[in-house]
Amino acid sequence: ARTGSFANAARELGVSSAAVSQQVRLLEDFWDKVLFIRQGNRISLTDAGLTAYPRLGQSMATLADLSDVMQRTERRRRLVLSAPQSVAETWLAAKLSTLNVADLGTSLDIRVEHDPVDFVRDKVDVRIFYGHDLYGDYQVETLFSDCLVAVASPGFVAAHGALLEKIEDRHLIHTDWGRDFSTSPSWNQVVSDSRIVDHNLGLRVQASSTALRFAGHGFGAALVPQKIAAGDLSSGSLVQLNLQPVPMQHDYLIAYPKRLAASPAIKSVIQVLRQ
Repeated sequence: ARTGSFANAARELGVSSAAVSQQVRLLEDFWDKVLFIRQGNRISLTDAGLTAYPRLGQSMATLADLSDVMQRTERRRRLVLSAPQSVAETWLAAKLSTLNVADLGTSLDIRVEHDPVDFVRDKVDVRIFYGHDLYGDYQVETLFSDCLVAVASPGFVAAHGALLEKIEDRHLIHTDWGRDFSTSPSWNQVVSDSRIVDHNLGLRVQASSTALRFAGHGFGAALVPQKIAAGDLSSGSLVQLNLQPVPMQHDYLIAYPKRLAASPAIKSVIQVLRQ
């Protein structure tokens, strides 16, 4: 489920893709449930697969804990925090800059990853994510709500103005977060009803942080989460256009294994992120 194909999973496990496929088929037969949709060389989870995935991860985490105890292995001292690219490169970096890592009693390992992450296999302690319920069997808390704002460089605004209605479609930067997200920022969500934006025109990118960088270099106007753009807006490298902020459909959430609910380090990180 994490790697996206039987072939990729087989390479990690050191076995053949046929062996992985056979084991999955045996499990599907045993449960009488289809767990994956096969689309050529790619796979995606069915509803049954989405139900099983987090619960299996939690069970394997418990087994991993028991194995550590039985083998008397020293528990690692790094707190692994996983986040999407745009969150890690902008908002998260700014928030963690106020954290005194020395007080955590552990070092931080920041990872940029797509959903779903495998808490057990990749030894992830904390995952920040947006708008889905893949981690229902973990402890999940709301971090913040956000809204979409339109931004552009001062040079672009000087040349084209700050009125979104006057900016041509070819100067709009489109962000497609990919198949891991149910929604992506869309200009048609925010422009007037009389205008239909042509998504075949303009620049297309796959992360809000990338949209910010290209907007900052004058490629056009970008529609991005406000908290992601906060640093650039504060520094003046980007200017907010005349669009009223539009609430996003989902919240940003944080998940971690329930067995770590009492972890002082995780509590400290969450407290800093909520400030």
